[in-house]
Amino acid sequence: MNLAEFTKAIENPAPVYLLVAPDDYSRSQVLEVCEQRVEPSARTFDWAVFNLSDDSPEEVVGVARTLPWMTTHRWVYVRNAEMGEKVLAKYLEDPSPRTVLVLEASKAVKSWKGAIRVETGRGQNATAWIRQQVQSQGYSIDPRAASMLVEMTGEDLQELNSELEKLFLLELEGRKITIDSVLQLTMEAREKDIFDLINAIATRRRDVALRVLERLLSKGAAPQQIIPMLYWSFSRLLVARERLDRRDNFDRIVRSLKIFSYRGKERQIRNYSHHFVTGLVLKMREVDRLCKTTSVDPRSLLERVIVDMCRV
Repeated sequence: MNLAEFTKAIENPAPVYLLVAPDDYSRSQVLEVCEQRVEPSARTFDWAVFNLSDDSPEEVVGVARTLPWMTTHRWVYVRNAEMGEKVLAKYLEDPSPRTVLVLEASKAVKSWKGAIRVETGRGQNATAWIRQQVQSQGYSIDPRAASMLVEMTGEDLQELNSELEKLFLLELEGRKITIDSVLQLTMEAREKDIFDLINAIATRRRDVALRVLERLLSKGAAPQQIIPMLYWSFSRLLVARERLDRRDNFDRIVRSLKIFSYRGKERQIRNYSHHFVTGLVLKMREVDRLCKTTSVDPRSLLERVIVDMCRV
């Protein structure tokens, strides 16, 4: 039973459910769905949450055996339920029909034969999950952007959900999430360091570039995150440089390419060699390919391209 099926099933709930979920986000979703089944005014009496790392299973059973006060069912949610396996197994032999007991566990417990199993998120493809969430909010997303978001954030659904909420705000008007959206969001979080790294590489200051890279890595940025950001940035700088050569308006260039860090820095972009920036774009694309197709350490690849390009 997945979350949608569980949400529908508890309109006429069974006495006991066993939740096996792989991540905090999935567990929090089930907890929220359960809590919403109890009117706010009744939650003091008919809604309880236990954690068996602190609470006793006997206390859980005592509450579960108590009739509801203000609603048709008392709802009891239990975290780390496997820690009370034997006591809860005995309760499941004759559960209270007026209580809905939800047991959150890290794995299925064989002795809990009467519990209806609920699984959310387990084995679900993260990019598919992203597309579902985006669609449910009335947005669309480029499949490449969904894959990039997973690459740059990881597969933890809680983290992905947090990043999606930021992207929804970022693209509130157009309601379409693109690769540029994902990269812009990531760059904004580390805007100064990324800008300093780009500028150091573009001006061939190797020692400065390596120090900034180290600073980014120490703050938790992974090479697999930095490489696409650099590729995205240098690609836009190359386009900006070409449009300046065609005498396009600089403010319009900044807005259309979303290179807001360069607002007021037209001279700086003009000083970047067209040939050099073209080489950087090609190098970053190659490094990105190598990261995805070989076992070479991504950090070593990134450091090597910085040293090589600053030597040109």
